[in-house]
Amino acid sequence: MRLATALTGTVLASALLFSTVPAAFGAPTKDLPEVSSTQLTEASSMLALINPTTKLSPENYTPSKLVDVAGTGLQLRSEAAQAVEDLLADARAAGHSIKILSAYRSYDRQAALFNQYQGKYGTAYAERISARPGTSEHQLGLAADLGYTNSLSELKASFGQTPAGIWIAEHAVDYGLIVRYPDGQEEITGYKYEPWHVRYIGKEHAKALAESGADTYEEYVKMLAESLKEKKTEATPAAKEQAKVDAVEEKSTKDGTEISSQKTGHGVLKEEDLLVLRFLPPYRDWSFGFTE
Repeated sequence: MRLATALTGTVLASALLFSTVPAAFGAPTKDLPEVSSTQLTEASSMLALINPTTKLSPENYTPSKLVDVAGTGLQLRSEAAQAVEDLLADARAAGHSIKILSAYRSYDRQAALFNQYQGKYGTAYAERISARPGTSEHQLGLAADLGYTNSLSELKASFGQTPAGIWIAEHAVDYGLIVRYPDGQEEITGYKYEPWHVRYIGKEHAKALAESGADTYEEYVKMLAESLKEKKTEATPAAKEQAKVDAVEEKSTKDGTEISSQKTGHGVLKEEDLLVLRFLPPYRDWSFGFTE
């Protein structure tokens, strides 16, 4: 159930991708953090969405300013590295001996891993547990795999039931991280449950996602895109003009003045209405464009 076509441009939150998100999902969008269109479309963005149906362009994209995660030879983008370091330190203080197992991977490294899984398990299963090169979050430099050292639950679903896995699920949001592939959401995310895989999106968005009712990052990005679309619609000339008319009507009501006309687009203004309007803020000639 994969789409092989690579999307052009940078990482795109496309209509094709959103077709995998339930159409009935209707969480509110009004209180979401404001975003720009570039934040939802550029690979360098902290919010870049990538999954089996959304491919990086160029496919061998490499993030700039990768830094070492303290105490390891692994790298992440600086914001993600700091978040993971803080999470690991606090987890250890809480009695959970967690380490970082994997972080940034280049296109070539991901290709080698996928080919290895493909040869061992076959294509269908390999796609459920590993990303094809050019579609891995690890290539963004914002994702890390966590786990115990030499644990039987390392990189397994059972990690989610361990004290450390439970702690990560409960506290990741405090560091701007999310458990990217939740249990039971494979149809949307494209991957099996991975309680060890965390992705950095920033504290504001991690908290907003947790409060939004979204179960997956795909759903959350769709909500952000819809919220952005709503704001753009509200900013159109027609919407602004209607807002002016509404404001005039509201003020006239407060002042005890009755306007008998209907709203623009639903009738015509009478001459006596125009006379009233000329003497209300913003003191413009409202008769322009209107005929009886």
